[in-house]
Amino acid sequence: MSQVLAGFHKDWIFHEQPGVKHWWSIKGNSGAACVDWPPMFDFFARHRLPAPEEIREVDFTTASPGVSARCRWLTIEDQIRRNALSSASIRRNPVARRLDGTTSNVACLALDLAPLAPGEPVAARLDEQDLEIPWPDTGSRVWLARASGQWAVAPRPSPAMKGPHRYGPFKQAFNERFLFVYGTKGSPEENEWALGKARYDAETFWVQGNGSVDVVADTAFDPSREPDRGVILYGNSQTNAAWSALLGDSPVQVGSRSVRIGEREIEGDDVGCLFLRPRPHTDRACVGVVAGTGLKGMRLTDSLPYFAAGVEYPDCVAFDSSVLARGVEGVRAAGFFGGDWGVDSGEFAFSE
Repeated sequence: MSQVLAGFHKDWIFHEQPGVKHWWSIKGNSGAACVDWPPMFDFFARHRLPAPEEIREVDFTTASPGVSARCRWLTIEDQIRRNALSSASIRRNPVARRLDGTTSNVACLALDLAPLAPGEPVAARLDEQDLEIPWPDTGSRVWLARASGQWAVAPRPSPAMKGPHRYGPFKQAFNERFLFVYGTKGSPEENEWALGKARYDAETFWVQGNGSVDVVADTAFDPSREPDRGVILYGNSQTNAAWSALLGDSPVQVGSRSVRIGEREIEGDDVGCLFLRPRPHTDRACVGVVAGTGLKGMRLTDSLPYFAAGVEYPDCVAFDSSVLARGVEGVRAAGFFGGDWGVDSGEFAFSE
């Protein structure tokens, strides 16, 4: 390993203690020298992380603000194209009170102007556009938003919008101490599926995530209690009594024999659907939906491994039973909601 490292990296140390085994100490070291070796801590001391005010330049790239949004004093709040790489490279000059930089696929970013002295505006040049940034009325953070290719100082984004606190895609529904709510208002077969699927997912998460999930019937679920918890609904608007309270205003609606996404409708009793929405009356939690337009559509979701590492689904996806034979060609709709969690403002693709 040291020979390989020596070929491309110069800032490292290597030590091999002769005549000892895995756990060892040496004379003059009060602890276990294998973990308290003084030269190792000297090396750490020489490579301390700089304080935020010492950082003059940030060069940051992320695929999703919902996963990683902040580096030092720069935060990428929103993207132009969802889940494509977004980057910002900005240099701060405290003497000239100036910021210079470039961005790619960034719709909104936040900058902490500290340690600049408060009061006077800060000059900036961002993507070859000159700006004057007034010092904020409170604190030292400012927000810049891009519209029609032009940057402008903007108010702090509403927590109702997409942001690092709640961004998607579907897997982010499994945050905030989520619980499973299964439907009991469908046919006996649909109700049996909802309970079985919720229990199966709970046991899968127990094994893969080492966590226990509450499984609750829709008739026992009280939306006013624990409003900041994530909720996963099983069923559709006809079979799950909690649907109207949590998803009454959703632009995606799944009912008996149809899925409506914005102005588009997908008909059939064999359509399965996954999507997530911001949970009402909270700034953090989401509602995730595992739904079908009938028993066939519901059972289609049984094979989706959304807990598996490396498996990802967009904010919304709908598919019919032809997916079993045709693969991706059986996907009827897929996409990401816009910054306001809307369909029209987002990126969606539909198949006929």
